[in-house]
Amino acid sequence: MSGSYLALGLLYVAAMIGLAGTAAASDVNEWVAEVARFSFGVFGLIAAVRAARLPHLAPRLRQAWGAVAGCFAILVISVPVLLTVDPDGSTTANDVIHMMFVVALLIALQRFPLAPMNRRDGWKTALDAMTVLVGGSMVLWYTAVDPLLQSHRLTMDVAVSAVINPIGDLALLFSVSRALLRGANESARRPLRLLTAATLVLFLGDAVNGYLDAHQLYLHSSWQFYWWITTDALLAAAAVEQSRSRIANGFVFRPVRIGRFLPFLAVVVAHALMLDAAVKSGTFSPWGGLALGGATLSALVLFRQTLVQRESDEQALTDGLTGLANRSRFRATSYKGLAQGKRTGLHSAILVIDMNSFKEINDTLGHKSGDLVLIAFAEVLRRCVPSPGLPARLGGDEFAVVLSDLTSPQQAYDVAGRIAAALGPVAVEGRLITLAASVGVAVSAPGELTHDELVHRADLAMYKAKGLGPATRWAVWQESLEIAA
Repeated sequence: MSGSYLALGLLYVAAMIGLAGTAAASDVNEWVAEVARFSFGVFGLIAAVRAARLPHLAPRLRQAWGAVAGCFAILVISVPVLLTVDPDGSTTANDVIHMMFVVALLIALQRFPLAPMNRRDGWKTALDAMTVLVGGSMVLWYTAVDPLLQSHRLTMDVAVSAVINPIGDLALLFSVSRALLRGANESARRPLRLLTAATLVLFLGDAVNGYLDAHQLYLHSSWQFYWWITTDALLAAAAVEQSRSRIANGFVFRPVRIGRFLPFLAVVVAHALMLDAAVKSGTFSPWGGLALGGATLSALVLFRQTLVQRESDEQALTDGLTGLANRSRFRATSYKGLAQGKRTGLHSAILVIDMNSFKEINDTLGHKSGDLVLIAFAEVLRRCVPSPGLPARLGGDEFAVVLSDLTSPQQAYDVAGRIAAALGPVAVEGRLITLAASVGVAVSAPGELTHDELVHRADLAMYKAKGLGPATRWAVWQESLEIAA
């Protein structure tokens, strides 16, 4: 754990203990909460400014973290104001500051660089995000808005606290769902997960607050400080994570895994609310039975859709002929391995493999036989590459292997040696065809190389191996190859 995370964790624990210890003294409790929020604001402001100034991040991503820095600046400036404002006006001041915070966070989420999409995929993403929004709206209606309307207590203060604030949080929920579903740059994926958690905590806290106001269940004010401080801590952790990022831009965007489950979760929540309403109203028959049947049908459809989505994801990342990973998955796995190696202190390697004499096989035996040769070669790679290594077909007769979490370069050399030793004659449509290839190996020490630099080195090593003759050979990158190139 880095020093920043340790300090953040200790600050959060101290804030929680301080809130619990001063719950009986409201004035002291508020001071503890505001001092904690001020501390998280300063902590997050520094981290967000650092992230916004990282030169290797995309301009839009730097702008997003500039907006997040604005969130923390609002928090830092507001704390002294709230501690000195008249108690009668503190509710209004809190609500104004809260909305300013939400608007700044919305701007940040809108600036996040997301994956480019065609019109069809854009509509699919928008519909999924709308599903999440409708589910969140149902939570808001059931817990706060409808009880408030039924109570005939719709004063301005109550309306702001119980309705307007959660509506702002719904806008945040829509924005973060869109980002998760559409796909973020690799350098922003981990921070985006933390931003998602902060948004969900903020939304739940405001929904609970609306419920309590609507039902006139006035608890001690300290309970809401737990929500706010947790939101501040998660947002600060996101800024710290981004400020530590050393991953450059210019590679594939991928959806954040949690995003694909959000529409399903929204449907589940909607049916749970309907069942709860039927039970509480004493009209389980027939509405409760219908709601239960609808929930079961939705669960079956969602389960089937999950299987279809998983199959679609696999196809999008798999070579259709050989079943190996395709170029997109190869790149994504390589970036992930290099980033992980920097954190763990382990090596990463790439093997670039080019089949020898494949053009002659295609020309003399035909494309069908050529395809069978490629499939046979892919089976050899599967046998020779240990987990968690990833064999991939990049196109034509060009293959590659990603190796991560290596304790020494020798492990990569061993894999290259196994591939070379495993190649030989195979039977293809009644003929014996000798499989041969040239293998280039390049290894990166922790944090030493980028993906493109590692592939470039492996390419040079592969051409060196190819120059050694038609038999299967493998070679390791050396600095002298750069001079020769």
